[in-house]
Amino acid sequence: MQPTFDQAYQALNLVRESGASLETLQTVYNLGFFSDLLKAKDLTAVDREAFRKLLGYDPSVFPVKMGGPENTDAIVAALRESGIWVNDHITQANFPLTARKTPVEDEIQIIDPGKSFSEEEGLVILKEAKLIRPTYEHGIRFAQQHGKVTTSKEKPFVIFLHPSWRGPLDGRRVLYVYRNPGNRRLILNYPDNRFNDNCVLAGVRSRNPLRFNPALAFRGRVRLWVRLAAPIRRAFCQFHPTVPKMRCILGYRTI
Repeated sequence: MQPTFDQAYQALNLVRESGASLETLQTVYNLGFFSDLLKAKDLTAVDREAFRKLLGYDPSVFPVKMGGPENTDAIVAALRESGIWVNDHITQANFPLTARKTPVEDEIQIIDPGKSFSEEEGLVILKEAKLIRPTYEHGIRFAQQHGKVTTSKEKPFVIFLHPSWRGPLDGRRVLYVYRNPGNRRLILNYPDNRFNDNCVLAGVRSRNPLRFNPALAFRGRVRLWVRLAAPIRRAFCQFHPTVPKMRCILGYRTI
């Protein structure tokens, strides 16, 4: 099947958003990484955290897909089914989620203040780190996508200082993820109290908006998609130490 323009446009957007250089794209092309990803039998079974660590990503940064089709009630039901305890107030009625026509991926960065902090101090810490204040959707989808894999016994509380939700009886609340491996939870906490020094903050890295430029798309950039869609040359794979590990993570058989 020949690649469509929509497929080419999606590939171009990914490249543009990543800021990858021509040299990086050529390396991906030469080593067969792109081909391995497209030909993996079940990408949903890939341990993305292990994949990202192998590539050298910062372990304090978590990619979170935003705007998916699941609402809060569906996410909460899945979390409970997986063994994560969820506060009864975390519902679609109180924390509504709406699917986006085009979902996006944000990056959640975990910041350790190294001390107790108030809500106001926490927001200053995020600002000084050049991070954006999270929304409650970031907290819910972080729990959905990383609640079972992020772990810390020393710093188990991941606080999301989103604009607070006011409960019917007991004041303002914000979401936090409790990531102790023996007792994982998605809970609500009171931002009017100080947070202890075993708490860390979740902030959102800035994301550059994508802008479609028709002239750019037709001035030869689509040739990049054609090259990537062609049979991938793997002549250098056996000489690159990362390739066998990546193929193992993607589910390929090794000899």
